[in-house]
Amino acid sequence: MKIEPLGVGLVYIPGLEPLFESPDGAVQVLELEPQVLWRYFPNKDQPYENQLEFLKRLQALPQAKTIHGVGFPVGGSRIPDPRHIPPLSEAIQTLDGAWASEHLVFNEAVDAQGNSVQTGFFLPPLATPAGVEAACRTIAAVSGKLPVPFAVETPTNYLKPIPGEMSDGQFTKAVVEAADCGILLDLHNIWSNERNGRQTVEAFLSEIPLERVYEIHLAGGLKYGDYWLDAHSGDIPPPVIEWARRLIPHLPNLGALVYEILPAYLPRFGLDGVRQAVDQMHDLWSCRRATQESDSPFKKAKPKVLVTDNGLTPEVWERKLSAQILFPSEYEGEDELSRQLADDPAVLLIRELNRKFRLSAVISNLRMSIRLLMLSLDEASFDRLVADYCFSRTPDRFAVNEAHHFAGYIRKLDLEIPYLYELLNYEITAMDVIADGQARSVPFTTDPQTLLETLGRGELPIDLPTADYEAEITPPEERVFETQNLIH
Repeated sequence: MKIEPLGVGLVYIPGLEPLFESPDGAVQVLELEPQVLWRYFPNKDQPYENQLEFLKRLQALPQAKTIHGVGFPVGGSRIPDPRHIPPLSEAIQTLDGAWASEHLVFNEAVDAQGNSVQTGFFLPPLATPAGVEAACRTIAAVSGKLPVPFAVETPTNYLKPIPGEMSDGQFTKAVVEAADCGILLDLHNIWSNERNGRQTVEAFLSEIPLERVYEIHLAGGLKYGDYWLDAHSGDIPPPVIEWARRLIPHLPNLGALVYEILPAYLPRFGLDGVRQAVDQMHDLWSCRRATQESDSPFKKAKPKVLVTDNGLTPEVWERKLSAQILFPSEYEGEDELSRQLADDPAVLLIRELNRKFRLSAVISNLRMSIRLLMLSLDEASFDRLVADYCFSRTPDRFAVNEAHHFAGYIRKLDLEIPYLYELLNYEITAMDVIADGQARSVPFTTDPQTLLETLGRGELPIDLPTADYEAEITPPEERVFETQNLIH
Protein backbone atom coordinates (compact mmCIF):
# COMPACT_ATOMS: atom_id res chain seq x y z
CA MET A 1 0.00 0.00 0.00
CA LYS A 2 1.37 3.38 -0.99
CA ILE A 3 1.52 5.94 1.83
CA GLU A 4 1.38 9.65 1.07
CA PRO A 5 4.43 11.58 2.36
CA LEU A 6 3.13 14.09 4.91
CA GLY A 7 6.35 15.46 6.44
CA VAL A 8 7.59 16.34 9.92
CA GLY A 9 5.33 16.42 12.96
CA LEU A 10 4.63 16.17 16.67
CA VAL A 11 2.47 14.00 18.89
CA TYR A 12 -0.12 16.40 20.28
CA ILE A 13 0.06 17.30 23.98
CA PRO A 14 -1.36 20.41 25.68
CA GLY A 15 1.16 23.26 25.51
CA LEU A 16 2.37 22.62 21.96
CA GLU A 17 -0.35 24.78 20.40
CA PRO A 18 2.03 27.68 19.56
CA LEU A 19 4.05 25.32 17.36
CA PHE A 20 0.97 23.88 15.63
CA GLU A 21 -0.38 27.40 15.07
CA SER A 22 2.92 28.96 13.96
CA PRO A 23 2.61 30.64 10.55
CA ASP A 24 5.97 29.26 9.42
CA GLY A 25 4.38 25.84 8.89
CA ALA A 26 7.38 23.96 10.29
CA VAL A 27 5.10 21.37 11.93
CA GLN A 28 3.40 19.57 9.06
CA VAL A 29 1.84 16.62 10.91
CA LEU A 30 -0.25 16.41 14.08
CA GLU A 31 -0.38 12.93 15.56
CA LEU A 32 -3.19 12.42 18.06
CA GLU A 33 -3.44 9.78 20.76
CA PRO A 34 -7.25 9.82 20.92
CA GLN A 35 -7.76 7.54 23.92
CA VAL A 36 -6.08 9.96 26.33
CA LEU A 37 -8.90 12.42 25.63
CA TRP A 38 -11.77 9.97 25.90
CA ARG A 39 -14.40 10.36 28.57
CA TYR A 40 -14.92 7.04 30.32
CA PHE A 41 -18.32 5.86 31.57
CA PRO A 42 -17.84 2.32 32.94
CA ASN A 43 -21.57 1.68 33.47
CA LYS A 44 -22.60 2.45 29.89
CA ASP A 45 -22.86 -0.08 27.08
CA GLN A 46 -20.47 2.20 25.17
CA PRO A 47 -18.05 3.36 27.88
CA TYR A 48 -15.69 5.37 25.65
CA GLU A 49 -16.67 8.78 24.30
CA ASN A 50 -14.76 11.31 22.22
CA GLN A 51 -14.77 15.01 22.99
CA LEU A 52 -15.99 15.96 19.54
CA GLU A 53 -15.74 19.73 19.95
CA PHE A 54 -12.09 19.39 20.89
CA LEU A 55 -11.42 17.01 17.99
CA LYS A 56 -12.99 19.54 15.63
CA ARG A 57 -10.68 22.27 16.96
CA LEU A 58 -7.70 20.03 16.25
CA GLN A 59 -9.03 19.28 12.79
CA ALA A 60 -9.13 23.02 12.08
CA LEU A 61 -5.36 23.20 12.54
CA PRO A 62 -3.47 23.20 9.23
CA GLN A 63 -1.47 20.01 9.77
CA ALA A 64 -2.16 16.63 8.21
CA LYS A 65 -3.36 14.21 10.91
CA THR A 66 -2.42 10.70 11.95
CA ILE A 67 -3.92 8.58 14.75
CA HIS A 68 -1.77 6.69 17.26
CA GLY A 69 -3.40 4.32 19.73
CA VAL A 70 -1.94 4.06 23.22
CA GLY A 71 -4.42 2.01 25.21
CA PHE A 72 -5.48 -1.08 23.27
CA PRO A 73 -2.27 -2.73 21.94
CA VAL A 74 -2.30 -5.52 19.38
CA GLY A 75 0.74 -7.67 20.16
CA GLY A 76 -0.84 -10.24 22.44
CA SER A 77 -3.39 -13.02 22.30
CA ARG A 78 -6.19 -10.98 23.91
CA ILE A 79 -8.40 -9.14 21.42
CA PRO A 80 -8.81 -5.54 22.69
CA ASP A 81 -12.22 -4.44 23.91
CA PRO A 82 -14.20 -4.12 20.63
CA ARG A 83 -16.09 -1.17 22.09
CA HIS A 84 -13.00 0.98 21.52
CA ILE A 85 -13.35 0.65 17.74
CA PRO A 86 -16.33 3.01 17.17
CA PRO A 87 -14.81 6.04 18.99
CA LEU A 88 -11.42 5.28 17.43
CA SER A 89 -12.99 5.25 13.96
CA GLU A 90 -14.90 8.42 14.83
CA ALA A 91 -11.63 10.17 15.75
CA ILE A 92 -10.01 8.99 12.51
CA GLN A 93 -12.91 10.26 10.43
CA THR A 94 -13.29 13.55 12.29
CA LEU A 95 -9.60 14.36 11.85
CA ASP A 96 -9.42 12.84 8.36
CA GLY A 97 -6.50 10.75 9.60
CA ALA A 98 -4.11 9.42 6.98
CA TRP A 99 -3.38 6.18 8.85
CA ALA A 100 -3.66 4.66 12.32
CA SER A 101 -1.18 2.78 14.49
CA GLU A 102 -0.96 0.84 17.75
CA HIS A 103 1.75 -0.83 19.80
CA LEU A 104 2.98 -4.36 19.15
CA VAL A 105 2.78 -5.30 22.84
CA PHE A 106 0.16 -6.50 25.33
CA ASN A 107 -1.29 -4.94 28.49
CA GLU A 108 -3.98 -7.46 29.34
CA ALA A 109 -3.69 -11.10 30.37
CA VAL A 110 -5.70 -13.89 31.94
CA ASP A 111 -4.55 -14.92 35.42
CA ALA A 112 -4.39 -18.46 36.82
CA GLN A 113 -8.03 -18.21 37.93
CA GLY A 114 -9.21 -17.22 34.46
CA ASN A 115 -9.77 -13.56 35.30
CA SER A 116 -8.78 -10.78 32.92
CA VAL A 117 -6.18 -8.44 34.44
CA GLN A 118 -4.60 -5.20 33.26
CA THR A 119 -0.82 -5.20 33.51
CA GLY A 120 -0.45 -1.42 33.90
CA PHE A 121 2.60 -1.52 31.62
CA PHE A 122 3.22 -2.40 27.98
CA LEU A 123 4.79 -5.87 27.99
CA PRO A 124 6.55 -7.64 25.10
CA PRO A 125 4.71 -10.43 23.27
CA LEU A 126 5.98 -13.97 22.88
CA ALA A 127 8.41 -13.82 19.95
CA THR A 128 7.79 -17.28 18.50
CA PRO A 129 5.76 -18.48 15.52
CA ALA A 130 2.84 -19.02 17.90
CA GLY A 131 3.26 -15.44 19.08
CA VAL A 132 3.24 -14.25 15.47
CA GLU A 133 -0.06 -16.04 14.83
CA ALA A 134 -1.61 -14.55 17.98
CA ALA A 135 -0.52 -11.02 17.13
CA CYS A 136 -1.84 -11.36 13.58
CA ARG A 137 -5.26 -12.43 14.85
CA THR A 138 -5.33 -9.46 17.20
CA ILE A 139 -4.17 -7.00 14.53
CA ALA A 140 -6.81 -8.27 12.12
CA ALA A 141 -9.54 -7.81 14.73
CA VAL A 142 -8.63 -4.10 14.92
CA SER A 143 -7.25 -3.12 11.51
CA GLY A 144 -10.07 -4.81 9.62
CA LYS A 145 -12.59 -2.46 11.24
CA LEU A 146 -10.71 0.79 10.58
CA PRO A 147 -11.17 3.00 7.51
CA VAL A 148 -7.45 3.73 6.99
CA PRO A 149 -4.15 1.84 6.65
CA PHE A 150 -2.78 0.38 9.89
CA ALA A 151 0.74 0.10 11.32
CA VAL A 152 2.26 -1.43 14.46
CA GLU A 153 4.85 0.32 16.59
CA THR A 154 8.12 -1.40 17.40
CA PRO A 155 8.34 -1.45 21.23
CA THR A 156 10.98 -1.24 23.90
CA ASN A 157 11.79 -4.58 25.51
CA TYR A 158 13.80 -4.50 28.73
CA LEU A 159 13.79 -8.29 29.22
CA LYS A 160 16.66 -10.63 28.44
CA PRO A 161 16.03 -12.83 25.37
CA ILE A 162 14.59 -16.23 26.25
CA PRO A 163 15.73 -19.51 24.65
CA GLY A 164 13.92 -20.30 21.43
CA GLU A 165 12.55 -16.84 20.67
CA MET A 166 12.92 -15.01 17.39
CA SER A 167 15.06 -11.89 17.20
CA ASP A 168 13.17 -8.60 17.52
CA GLY A 169 13.63 -7.93 13.81
CA GLN A 170 12.56 -11.43 12.77
CA PHE A 171 9.43 -11.18 14.90
CA THR A 172 8.49 -7.76 13.52
CA LYS A 173 9.03 -8.94 9.94
CA ALA A 174 6.97 -12.08 10.44
CA VAL A 175 4.07 -10.17 12.04
CA VAL A 176 3.77 -7.32 9.55
CA GLU A 177 4.11 -9.58 6.52
CA ALA A 178 1.55 -12.10 7.78
CA ALA A 179 -0.82 -9.34 8.94
CA ASP A 180 -0.12 -7.25 5.82
CA CYS A 181 0.27 -4.02 7.79
CA GLY A 182 2.81 -1.23 8.12
CA ILE A 183 5.53 -0.45 10.64
CA LEU A 184 5.72 2.58 12.89
CA LEU A 185 9.45 2.39 13.52
CA ASP A 186 10.35 3.94 16.85
CA LEU A 187 14.10 4.35 16.40
CA HIS A 188 14.66 5.42 19.99
CA ASN A 189 12.98 2.20 21.16
CA ILE A 190 15.23 0.07 18.96
CA TRP A 191 18.34 1.96 20.08
CA SER A 192 17.25 1.57 23.71
CA ASN A 193 16.85 -2.17 23.18
CA GLU A 194 20.44 -2.38 21.92
CA ARG A 195 21.71 -0.36 24.90
CA ASN A 196 19.83 -2.69 27.22
CA GLY A 197 21.38 -5.84 25.76
CA ARG A 198 19.00 -6.95 23.04
CA GLN A 199 19.43 -6.97 19.26
CA THR A 200 21.58 -4.27 17.70
CA VAL A 201 19.98 -1.51 15.65
CA GLU A 202 21.96 -2.67 12.61
CA ALA A 203 20.71 -6.24 12.89
CA PHE A 204 17.12 -5.15 13.51
CA LEU A 205 17.05 -2.86 10.48
CA SER A 206 18.61 -5.57 8.31
CA GLU A 207 15.74 -7.94 9.11
CA ILE A 208 12.60 -5.81 8.78
CA PRO A 209 10.90 -5.04 5.43
CA LEU A 210 11.88 -1.40 4.96
CA GLU A 211 9.15 -0.81 2.37
CA ARG A 212 6.57 -1.30 5.14
CA VAL A 213 7.87 1.57 7.31
CA TYR A 214 5.10 4.20 7.21
CA GLU A 215 6.37 6.40 10.01
CA ILE A 216 9.35 7.00 12.29
CA HIS A 217 9.12 8.11 15.92
CA LEU A 218 12.00 9.99 17.51
CA ALA A 219 12.27 10.87 21.20
CA GLY A 220 14.62 11.30 24.12
CA GLY A 221 15.33 8.99 27.03
CA LEU A 222 17.25 8.78 30.25
CA LYS A 223 19.48 6.54 32.34
CA TYR A 224 17.76 4.68 35.17
CA GLY A 225 20.03 2.39 37.14
CA ASP A 226 21.58 -0.04 34.67
CA TYR A 227 18.97 0.66 31.99
CA TRP A 228 18.23 3.26 29.37
CA LEU A 229 14.54 4.17 29.45
CA ASP A 230 12.32 5.21 26.58
CA ALA A 231 11.11 8.18 28.62
CA HIS A 232 10.10 10.70 25.90
CA SER A 233 11.98 13.20 27.99
CA GLY A 234 13.78 15.67 25.71
CA ASP A 235 16.72 15.74 23.32
CA ILE A 236 16.96 13.05 20.66
CA PRO A 237 20.26 11.21 21.33
CA PRO A 238 22.85 11.84 18.58
CA PRO A 239 23.21 8.11 17.73
CA VAL A 240 19.45 7.95 17.06
CA ILE A 241 19.76 10.96 14.75
CA GLU A 242 22.58 9.25 12.88
CA TRP A 243 20.64 6.00 12.51
CA ALA A 244 17.72 8.00 11.09
CA ARG A 245 20.08 9.73 8.66
CA ARG A 246 21.38 6.36 7.43
CA LEU A 247 17.95 4.78 7.26
CA ILE A 248 15.63 7.39 5.73
CA PRO A 249 17.07 7.31 2.17
CA HIS A 250 16.08 3.63 2.03
CA LEU A 251 12.43 3.99 3.05
CA PRO A 252 10.35 4.22 -0.14
CA ASN A 253 7.03 4.45 1.74
CA LEU A 254 7.90 6.84 4.58
CA GLY A 255 4.96 9.09 5.35
CA ALA A 256 5.99 11.00 8.47
CA LEU A 257 8.77 11.73 10.91
CA VAL A 258 7.27 12.45 14.34
CA TYR A 259 8.77 13.65 17.64
CA GLU A 260 7.35 12.62 21.03
CA ILE A 261 7.61 14.27 24.44
CA LEU A 262 5.59 13.59 27.59
CA PRO A 263 3.69 16.48 29.19
CA ALA A 264 5.70 16.17 32.42
CA TYR A 265 8.93 17.04 30.57
CA LEU A 266 7.63 19.92 28.45
CA PRO A 267 8.06 22.68 31.09
CA ARG A 268 11.75 21.82 31.49
CA PHE A 269 12.50 21.12 27.83
CA GLY A 270 10.43 24.05 26.60
CA LEU A 271 8.97 24.97 23.24
CA ASP A 272 12.42 26.02 22.06
CA GLY A 273 13.69 22.49 22.69
CA VAL A 274 10.77 20.97 20.79
CA ARG A 275 11.28 23.40 17.93
CA GLN A 276 14.95 22.40 17.77
CA ALA A 277 13.83 18.77 17.45
CA VAL A 278 11.49 19.80 14.62
CA ASP A 279 14.39 21.50 12.84
CA GLN A 280 16.52 18.37 13.25
CA MET A 281 13.74 16.30 11.71
CA HIS A 282 13.45 18.64 8.73
CA ASP A 283 17.14 18.07 8.11
CA LEU A 284 16.51 14.32 8.26
CA TRP A 285 13.42 14.54 6.06
CA SER A 286 15.54 16.13 3.38
CA CYS A 287 17.51 12.85 3.17
CA ARG A 288 14.57 11.15 1.47
CA ARG A 289 15.06 10.10 -2.12
CA ALA A 290 12.80 8.63 -4.73
CA THR A 291 13.18 4.86 -4.71
CA GLN A 292 10.89 2.23 -6.14
CA GLU A 293 12.03 -0.44 -3.70
CA SER A 294 14.02 -0.55 -0.49
CA ASP A 295 17.70 -1.25 -0.98
CA SER A 296 18.84 -2.08 2.52
CA PRO A 297 22.37 -0.94 3.38
CA PHE A 298 22.37 -2.80 6.69
CA LYS A 299 24.51 -5.84 7.33
CA LYS A 300 22.50 -8.93 8.13
CA ALA A 301 23.31 -10.81 11.31
CA LYS A 302 24.08 -14.51 11.26
CA PRO A 303 20.91 -16.60 11.04
CA LYS A 304 19.55 -17.56 14.42
CA VAL A 305 18.61 -21.17 15.07
CA LEU A 306 15.06 -21.26 16.42
CA VAL A 307 13.71 -23.70 18.93
CA THR A 308 10.10 -23.56 17.84
CA ASP A 309 8.62 -26.52 19.69
CA ASN A 310 9.12 -25.33 23.25
CA GLY A 311 5.55 -25.88 24.34
CA LEU A 312 5.11 -22.24 25.35
CA THR A 313 1.91 -20.57 24.18
CA PRO A 314 1.27 -16.81 24.03
CA GLU A 315 -1.43 -17.18 26.70
CA VAL A 316 0.97 -18.89 29.12
CA TRP A 317 3.71 -16.35 28.39
CA GLU A 318 1.36 -13.45 29.04
CA ARG A 319 0.03 -15.00 32.25
CA LYS A 320 3.44 -15.80 33.70
CA LEU A 321 5.07 -12.50 32.72
CA SER A 322 2.19 -10.41 34.05
CA ALA A 323 2.17 -12.50 37.25
CA GLN A 324 5.85 -11.72 37.81
CA ILE A 325 5.09 -8.02 37.49
CA LEU A 326 1.90 -7.95 39.56
CA PHE A 327 2.12 -10.87 42.03
CA PRO A 328 5.80 -11.86 42.34
CA SER A 329 5.56 -13.47 45.78
CA GLU A 330 2.83 -15.82 44.59
CA TYR A 331 4.54 -17.13 41.46
CA GLU A 332 8.31 -17.08 41.90
CA GLY A 333 9.95 -20.41 41.23
CA GLU A 334 6.89 -22.42 40.20
CA ASP A 335 8.48 -23.51 36.88
CA GLU A 336 11.48 -22.85 34.66
CA LEU A 337 10.01 -19.82 32.88
CA SER A 338 8.88 -18.24 36.13
CA ARG A 339 12.32 -18.82 37.63
CA GLN A 340 13.99 -17.31 34.56
CA LEU A 341 11.76 -14.25 34.70
CA ALA A 342 12.26 -13.87 38.45
CA ASP A 343 16.03 -13.83 37.87
CA ASP A 344 15.82 -11.17 35.14
CA PRO A 345 16.60 -7.76 36.71
CA ALA A 346 14.37 -6.12 34.10
CA VAL A 347 11.33 -7.63 35.86
CA LEU A 348 12.21 -5.64 38.98
CA LEU A 349 12.67 -2.55 36.79
CA ILE A 350 9.22 -3.01 35.25
CA ARG A 351 7.66 -3.46 38.70
CA GLU A 352 9.22 -0.17 39.81
CA LEU A 353 8.15 1.66 36.66
CA ASN A 354 4.67 0.22 36.91
CA ARG A 355 4.32 1.55 40.46
CA LYS A 356 5.57 4.97 39.37
CA PHE A 357 3.14 5.09 36.44
CA ARG A 358 0.22 4.15 38.67
CA LEU A 359 1.19 6.80 41.23
CA SER A 360 1.51 9.37 38.43
CA ALA A 361 -2.01 8.49 37.28
CA VAL A 362 -3.32 9.00 40.82
CA ILE A 363 -1.44 12.28 41.27
CA SER A 364 -2.88 13.66 38.03
CA ASN A 365 -6.36 13.44 39.55
CA LEU A 366 -5.75 13.65 43.32
CA ARG A 367 -2.95 16.22 43.38
CA MET A 368 -3.75 17.93 46.70
CA SER A 369 -4.66 14.72 48.52
CA ILE A 370 -1.33 13.16 47.51
CA ARG A 371 0.52 16.33 48.51
CA LEU A 372 -1.07 16.19 51.97
CA LEU A 373 -0.11 12.53 52.31
CA MET A 374 3.49 13.24 51.32
CA LEU A 375 3.73 16.17 53.75
CA SER A 376 2.24 14.11 56.58
CA LEU A 377 4.21 10.85 56.13
CA ASP A 378 7.94 10.21 55.97
CA GLU A 379 9.27 9.01 52.62
CA ALA A 380 9.53 5.34 53.62
CA SER A 381 5.97 5.28 54.96
CA PHE A 382 4.59 6.95 51.84
CA ASP A 383 6.46 4.54 49.54
CA ARG A 384 5.22 1.58 51.56
CA LEU A 385 1.64 2.86 51.35
CA VAL A 386 1.87 3.13 47.55
CA ALA A 387 3.50 -0.31 47.26
CA ASP A 388 0.82 -1.89 49.46
CA TYR A 389 -1.90 -0.27 47.37
CA CYS A 390 -0.37 -1.52 44.12
CA PHE A 391 -0.16 -5.03 45.53
CA SER A 392 -3.75 -4.88 46.80
CA ARG A 393 -5.28 -4.67 43.32
CA THR A 394 -4.29 -4.91 39.68
CA PRO A 395 -3.88 -1.75 37.60
CA ASP A 396 -6.69 -0.06 35.73
CA ARG A 397 -6.46 1.08 32.12
CA PHE A 398 -7.81 4.56 32.91
CA ALA A 399 -6.19 6.99 35.32
CA VAL A 400 -9.54 8.25 36.58
CA ASN A 401 -10.41 4.72 37.70
CA GLU A 402 -7.00 4.28 39.30
CA ALA A 403 -7.63 7.47 41.29
CA HIS A 404 -11.04 6.22 42.44
CA HIS A 405 -9.52 2.91 43.57
CA PHE A 406 -6.69 4.64 45.41
CA ALA A 407 -9.13 6.96 47.18
CA GLY A 408 -11.18 3.93 48.27
CA TYR A 409 -8.03 2.25 49.57
CA ILE A 410 -7.02 5.33 51.58
CA ARG A 411 -10.51 5.64 53.06
CA LYS A 412 -10.29 2.09 54.42
CA LEU A 413 -7.01 2.91 56.19
CA ASP A 414 -8.73 5.55 58.31
CA LEU A 415 -5.55 7.62 58.59
CA GLU A 416 -5.50 10.32 61.25
CA ILE A 417 -4.44 13.12 58.92
CA PRO A 418 -6.49 16.34 59.27
CA TYR A 419 -8.48 17.28 56.14
CA LEU A 420 -7.32 14.24 54.16
CA TYR A 421 -10.76 12.76 53.64
CA GLU A 422 -12.32 16.13 52.92
CA LEU A 423 -9.74 16.68 50.20
CA LEU A 424 -10.30 13.20 48.79
CA ASN A 425 -14.02 13.84 48.64
CA TYR A 426 -13.41 17.21 46.97
CA GLU A 427 -11.07 15.86 44.29
CA ILE A 428 -13.11 12.73 43.55
CA THR A 429 -16.21 14.90 43.23
CA ALA A 430 -14.34 17.25 40.88
CA MET A 431 -13.52 14.25 38.66
CA ASP A 432 -17.21 13.35 38.54
CA VAL A 433 -18.15 16.92 37.64
CA ILE A 434 -15.66 16.96 34.78
CA ALA A 435 -16.96 13.61 33.55
CA ASP A 436 -20.66 14.38 33.42
CA GLY A 437 -20.80 18.19 33.52
CA GLN A 438 -23.11 18.25 36.56
CA ALA A 439 -22.25 20.74 39.34
CA ARG A 440 -21.97 19.42 42.89
CA SER A 441 -21.21 20.73 46.39
CA VAL A 442 -18.91 19.22 49.03
CA PRO A 443 -18.57 20.09 52.72
CA PHE A 444 -15.42 21.30 54.51
CA THR A 445 -14.67 21.96 58.18
CA THR A 446 -12.35 24.84 57.29
CA ASP A 447 -12.09 27.44 54.55
CA PRO A 448 -11.29 25.31 51.45
CA GLN A 449 -9.53 28.17 49.68
CA THR A 450 -7.14 28.65 52.60
CA LEU A 451 -6.60 24.88 52.80
CA LEU A 452 -5.74 24.59 49.11
CA GLU A 453 -3.51 27.68 49.17
CA THR A 454 -1.58 26.30 52.15
CA LEU A 455 -0.99 22.98 50.40
CA GLY A 456 -0.12 24.82 47.21
CA ARG A 457 2.78 26.44 49.08
CA GLY A 458 3.94 22.98 50.19
CA GLU A 459 2.98 23.60 53.82
CA LEU A 460 1.02 21.39 56.20
CA PRO A 461 -2.38 22.88 57.07
CA ILE A 462 -2.00 23.34 60.83
CA ASP A 463 -4.30 25.25 63.17
CA LEU A 464 -6.67 26.43 60.47
CA PRO A 465 -9.86 27.98 61.90
CA THR A 466 -12.76 25.53 62.14
CA ALA A 467 -16.13 26.36 60.59
CA ASP A 468 -18.72 24.79 58.32
CA TYR A 469 -18.09 25.51 54.64
CA GLU A 470 -19.52 24.19 51.41
CA ALA A 471 -17.57 24.31 48.16
CA GLU A 472 -19.50 24.27 44.90
CA ILE A 473 -17.74 22.54 42.03
CA THR A 474 -18.90 23.60 38.59
CA PRO A 475 -17.81 22.09 35.27
CA PRO A 476 -15.12 23.96 33.34
CA GLU A 477 -16.22 25.70 30.17
CA GLU A 478 -14.11 23.30 28.14
CA ARG A 479 -14.37 19.78 29.51
CA VAL A 480 -11.09 18.48 28.13
CA PHE A 481 -9.30 15.77 30.08
CA GLU A 482 -5.59 16.04 30.60
CA THR A 483 -3.40 13.52 28.81
CA GLN A 484 -3.05 11.58 32.08
CA ASN A 485 -6.55 10.16 31.49
CA LEU A 486 -5.05 6.89 30.24
CA ILE A 487 -2.26 4.85 31.80
CA HIS A 488 0.34 3.97 29.15
